[in-house]
Amino acid sequence: MKGGDRVLENHTEALVRDVLKEYRMKETICECPRCEEDIVAMVLNQLPPKYFLSDAEEGDKIAYQLNQRLRFEALIKITEAANQVMERNHPASG
Repeated sequence: MKGGDRVLENHTEALVRDVLKEYRMKETICECPRCEEDIVAMVLNQLPPKYFLSDAEEGDKIAYQLNQRLRFEALIKITEAANQVMERNHPASG
């Protein structure tokens, strides 16, 4: 890879991680890296990835991150995944 090359970023992953961060402010769930990665993986397997072309405006990327319909859909899936992960990774506390 050359010095100026950028790595592709799945903006759906950034959105999911942001919504998960907000979810944790309201709900008590395990914050260990294993549980976080399991939750994010489960949700990302249910949502389509989003990549922007190299000439995409920064505003388009921000608008995607702030899309309320997408954030609500992610929140629903995070809630479901968090419950499953807690039961799987911490059966005694579920």
